[in-house]
Amino acid sequence: MTEQLFQLGFTNLDRENTGIVLQIEGRIPTWLSGSLFRNGPAKFNTDSGWHTHWFDGLAMIHKFAFYDERIYYSNRFLRTKAYELAMTTGEMSSGFATVGGKPVQGANNTNVNVSKIDGKFVALTESPGVIEFDPYSLETKGIFDFPDALQGHLTTAHPHYDLASKRYVNFTVQFGPTCTYNLYSIAPASRKRELLCAVPTSEPAYIHSFSNTQNYVILAEYPYVANPLELMAGGKPFIDHFQWKPSQGTKFYVVRKADGQLVKTFEAEAFFSFHHVNAFEVKDGLILDVCASNNANIVGTLQVDELTNDKSYERNPVQFRRYRLSTDSTYASYETLSPESIDLPSVNYSSNSGRAYRYAYGISTNRVHPEKYANQLVKVDIDAGVSKIWRESACYPGEPVFVPHPHAAAEDEGVLLSVVLDGKQGQSFLLLLDAQSMEEMGRALVPHHIPFGFHGMFTEEQYQA
Repeated sequence: MTEQLFQLGFTNLDRENTGIVLQIEGRIPTWLSGSLFRNGPAKFNTDSGWHTHWFDGLAMIHKFAFYDERIYYSNRFLRTKAYELAMTTGEMSSGFATVGGKPVQGANNTNVNVSKIDGKFVALTESPGVIEFDPYSLETKGIFDFPDALQGHLTTAHPHYDLASKRYVNFTVQFGPTCTYNLYSIAPASRKRELLCAVPTSEPAYIHSFSNTQNYVILAEYPYVANPLELMAGGKPFIDHFQWKPSQGTKFYVVRKADGQLVKTFEAEAFFSFHHVNAFEVKDGLILDVCASNNANIVGTLQVDELTNDKSYERNPVQFRRYRLSTDSTYASYETLSPESIDLPSVNYSSNSGRAYRYAYGISTNRVHPEKYANQLVKVDIDAGVSKIWRESACYPGEPVFVPHPHAAAEDEGVLLSVVLDGKQGQSFLLLLDAQSMEEMGRALVPHHIPFGFHGMFTEEQYQA
């Protein structure tokens, strides 16, 4: 059954490679030079342990190095405490939603994203521990320390790079009698976190990402909240502490970066989102674009056994919504920008992050042929109100990463890179799409499957192993 061919993406990859040359079908643009880093889970079970949620597989870094019209592939597990436990004892550590996992202090299974801080490559997840790795060998270099006293029990794996100030922006969540979202920034060539604003909250929400515009940071606090004292006490998987309380609605906290002031709080009907797409300023307020669901049920549907069983499922599509935060109101209304679902979104970040933009890309589920995992890539032209699709039967794409042409004259002039699982062939490939037409330019065949990952980054720097 075609619907089940994606299941391979939730099975272990135990093989590690260093600089193997991939077979190319089609062509690679002559201007495309640099390195694509991807992060995600690659080991879901041992002989005696099983991670029940997609977010809890052991972290693996993948690298596709573009050099002289060839693509070199490397991959390596991060040697964290979570990895050491699994390899030495066969036990899996507790994590996001693992039932029966062993609690490990500082497990640091950083399997969500990749970033650069102070010129160093780091792997991120939502726990405070950040792991540094070598961009050439992919070897784990250990915990990346911040020389400051900023507190936090949680963080996000979706920091922003502020295009104007060139600062790294993120936040931590501090639990206690009074909980706070601690927004901070890091100056270029530094690793010291400087507190921008502490936003108080009585019940911290599960917040996976946020938005950064030229002058503001926007936090969306969904009514998927936890009792902080129960969270600190533990005793059950992390996400099981959170409850959906739709009557509380959603709040948007707007913080001005110039002076760290919480300038306004907006309210909206209850919704949930993993990923913000982009945000920007307009004459009468702010525009905030997100991948939104009506509730937080999507968190439970990402359990591996739910994703891979043969049972029918209730579709809860992730909508591409635009929220308007107007200066003359405290209520945020929204419109839906596309009939296509969208998640793991990307934009032309280097020129349009935090600024007005026209195009967004993401993974999507075909409306005529729905499956339990995304089976197409979508490009949304917001201004024209139309979408373009790339789809191939039994192929399951990951996050599309936009790489602009070095002499681009248009916002969408460049290439999309996406790691795709070919369910029929039982292996993955790196797909190269023309970002304007969404037509395939070429693909690089990987000699094995790559488990479904999350996020990554492209850099023009050469890191060929």
